[in-house]
Amino acid sequence: MSAAVKLTQEQLVEKLDQLPTLPAIIYELSQLINDPMSSTAEVEKLMSNDQSLTTKVLKLANSAYYAIPGGVSSLSRAIGYLGFDTVNQLVLSASIIQALEVKGPTKFDMNEFWKHCLGVAFAAETIAKDINYPITADMFTAGLVHDMGKIALYTVDQEGFLATTQCAMEKNMNSIDAELELGTFKHTDVGHLLSLKWKFPTKMQAVIKNHHKTNPAQRGGLSADLNQAVDIVLLANILIHALKFGHSGHSKVPGAPKDVMERLTIDPKEGFKRIVVATKKSLDGAEEFLRVIGN
Repeated sequence: MSAAVKLTQEQLVEKLDQLPTLPAIIYELSQLINDPMSSTAEVEKLMSNDQSLTTKVLKLANSAYYAIPGGVSSLSRAIGYLGFDTVNQLVLSASIIQALEVKGPTKFDMNEFWKHCLGVAFAAETIAKDINYPITADMFTAGLVHDMGKIALYTVDQEGFLATTQCAMEKNMNSIDAELELGTFKHTDVGHLLSLKWKFPTKMQAVIKNHHKTNPAQRGGLSADLNQAVDIVLLANILIHALKFGHSGHSKVPGAPKDVMERLTIDPKEGFKRIVVATKKSLDGAEEFLRVIGN
């Protein structure tokens, strides 16, 4: 099995350059939220410039998942209840999904794909909290975007992407092994190229490029902090596949690597069990996010 027509590296880059850029509000909101001097009023003022995103924030605040007594009708109250990080996560999720939206019918279930990505985001944040990672919201973001190279590939090389997913399913391989077998572009490389185009932080770039590499020596000399981020999302990805939450193009479920859990100081029995239980609970939030973003 092989793709009938293969793009060159130059053609791939050219097609990626034609993908939309992310809206400015993504970067502006991130700057505000990372500034300890920012206020709810400043975030509200920025958010109010985008009615669609404002509506989504209000829908999330009024969802059954948060169950805020009496409901919320004002943006400032919604931001107060949800918190800056959750608002930022919702805006980022909605914007990335919109930027990578595939118009019309598809031969790949996009809803199940984004369900998988949001599952990994929530699982990564759960793991980060469990091991006392300093900025757990960063891990949500990294988990959300870890596989965005797949949708980029579907957009620029649909035939090659579908051949890869078919190979992965038929031979019970993960996506990266199927890509290597067929000689198609690796979604990790494509996602990394897109992360450069979108000027993502280094941490997100490292996760996107390396989340299938269990051995830190193969990750190109990353710092200890970046390696830890990759390990968190790598483990979260495996866990979400095991829980069969969403679908990213393959059904192979590898075991949790002992060396990764050791580096994250997670006890392979009680510690991992605790993370699995907490992750299952968090997936209700992922379902709610997906419902809100999809409206």
